[in-house]
Amino acid sequence: MGILPLALVIGLEREPSLGLAGDLRRLNWRVQLAPWPAFKSGWRGAKPGVVAVDFRALGPEAAAACRAVRAAGALRRVPLLGVVAEREAAGVDLSLGLDDLLLSPYRLADLEARLRVLRWRRERERTAGVLRAGRLTLDPATYQAAIDGVPLDLTLKEYQLLLFLLRHPNRVHTRAELLDHVWGGDYYGGTRTVDVHIRRLRAKTEPAGDLIETVRGVGYRLVTKIQGD
Repeated sequence: MGILPLALVIGLEREPSLGLAGDLRRLNWRVQLAPWPAFKSGWRGAKPGVVAVDFRALGPEAAAACRAVRAAGALRRVPLLGVVAEREAAGVDLSLGLDDLLLSPYRLADLEARLRVLRWRRERERTAGVLRAGRLTLDPATYQAAIDGVPLDLTLKEYQLLLFLLRHPNRVHTRAELLDHVWGGDYYGGTRTVDVHIRRLRAKTEPAGDLIETVRGVGYRLVTKIQGD
C-alpha cells in the first residue's frame, strides 16, 4: 500500500472541523488540522494534496484563510475546497480562489466525489505537454505559465481557466461552458465568476498581447493558435 494522500484542514480544534478531519481519514487520507490562529501566524509542513477551509467553523475569518492559502507559496496551486453550510453558500465570495464547494450537511460520498474530481484534474494536467500561444507558454507538468520565460503569478483557478482556453484555442466558449469545464458541473455559483477570472487573466497575460477575446453576447475565446510540444 502506497503513502496516503495528505489533506490540510484549516478550521478550529473542535466540531465541525474535527468531524471533517475524521471523514477524510475514513476516506483514507492523512489529515493535518491547522487551527486558523496558528495558520495565520505562519504555516510550515508537507505539501498536501488538497486544502479544505472549514467555513462553518471560521465564519467571517474563512475568507482571510482562503487568501492566506493562496498567498502561501507552497500552497498556491494546491486544490482548495471550501466546506460551507448550505444556508451560507450564496454569500461565499467567488473571487477567493476556491476550486470547489462542499455544502454541509454532506454525505461521505459527496466529500469523496469532490476529492476525486480535484485529484483527477490535477493528474490530467500533469500528463499533458507544454502549450504555447505566441510568447506565452504553459507547462501542466510544473503548473507554470510564463511569458518569454518570466513566470506568471496565477491562482490555481486562473491557471486552470488558462489551461482550458489553451487546449481549445480559436473556439468560442460560453460562460456556462467555461463554468462547467473549469469549475465543475455542480459548482454552486453564477457565471459572474468567469468574468472576474477572465479579467484577471487578461491583466496578467497582457505582455503577450490580446490573447483572450470577448465575443459579445456569447462568451470568450483564445484567438492565438497554439501547439503542443
